[in-house]
Amino acid sequence: MQFKLLQFYKVLSNFSTSLISAFVPLLIYQQTGLVYLAVLYLVVQNASNVLFNIVLKKWLYEKPQLMLMLRIVPIIIMQVLLIFLDVAPVWAGIGCGIFTGLNYALKYMPSDIIFAYATPPNASSKLLAFSRLSEEIGYVAAGVLGGLFLDYIDYTIVIAISLSLYFVASLPLVVFYIKNRKQQNFNAEHVSNAHVHYETKVQDGRGKKVCKKMWWGYFIEYALMSGVDAFYAVFGFLVYLSSGSFLLSGILNSVFDTLYGCSTMVVSKLDEKFDITKVSSVAICLMGVVGIVLSLTAGTTLSFVLYEVVAILWPFATIFVHQHMLMKAKILGMSNDVTYAKQLGTVAGNTVFFAFGFISVVAIGISSALATIGCGIFTPINEEKTRQSLVDYLENNEIADQNN
Repeated sequence: MQFKLLQFYKVLSNFSTSLISAFVPLLIYQQTGLVYLAVLYLVVQNASNVLFNIVLKKWLYEKPQLMLMLRIVPIIIMQVLLIFLDVAPVWAGIGCGIFTGLNYALKYMPSDIIFAYATPPNASSKLLAFSRLSEEIGYVAAGVLGGLFLDYIDYTIVIAISLSLYFVASLPLVVFYIKNRKQQNFNAEHVSNAHVHYETKVQDGRGKKVCKKMWWGYFIEYALMSGVDAFYAVFGFLVYLSSGSFLLSGILNSVFDTLYGCSTMVVSKLDEKFDITKVSSVAICLMGVVGIVLSLTAGTTLSFVLYEVVAILWPFATIFVHQHMLMKAKILGMSNDVTYAKQLGTVAGNTVFFAFGFISVVAIGISSALATIGCGIFTPINEEKTRQSLVDYLENNEIADQNN
């Protein structure tokens, strides 16, 4: 049941929040004419996201459903601050960055944690692909309508629509939490024999070493992979700088999200039938190469086509890596911890990439593209090392991955 509620939440919440949030850097630039302020917003957003993830870690783990509902607070504050861009552009821009960072800290970790709680240890990659597809449905609709609204309607009206829809999206998950919070094993990770061994024989440093290697491996992998996230965020800004149209930027992102959603289903099927480690590695490297070309040709017809190529290739990173990460982590009962590593790595990487924007917006694209190539090289290495480390631990301790 919780899995279905999560998908409903993803569709409606992503639509409601993206009506505004997807265009915030563009709004800041439109209102102030200052590129550096839009870049500052992106840097502050990700730096504060790191901080809030560290400070709120306990609550993100234990009460993810409530954290999703509480997103409405920073969303309201951020959207109100947009109104004051004309009056105090720098402080309003920084404030928007801080509260957007809090918003995302209350979004991504809880969503991934609920997904891990709501799916069995042996869940197929199709469930992850379907969950990602649900996210994209909301983004697709918001990309077109958000751009259209902001081109022709005062954004204070869009804010009212956004907040109303978000409340409707998050309420069912909170009701589910209230009804089930006292049940045994609610919001609890899967427990395997390997996890029991690790917990009961703390003097055995091998289990701790495996967990540590997995945590840092995925932190680095997602820090590099966040180059694609950074490029996705900045491409719309580059298009807006060349065209001056919210709608064009929104349409390109909607096509991107549509292709990405469809591609997730294809990649999930391939992942179930074949070992696509090498294919994923090549696809990620290719995204990096395309990203360099896109950074230098943004605003041209070629860039629009290549941007959608990235959408088709991206699931070879997001679906493949996330699925294999969870499969290994659940054996040791540390899915929350690797999800935490994933989120910290992503926002830490984005903070670095967006900082290149103080040189030029194009520098963000190139630096993030180079990191993506690095991710393509690192992915098969990390996947094999974490897999082999876990296998050795299980075999040495004669532990089978079975439910207690």
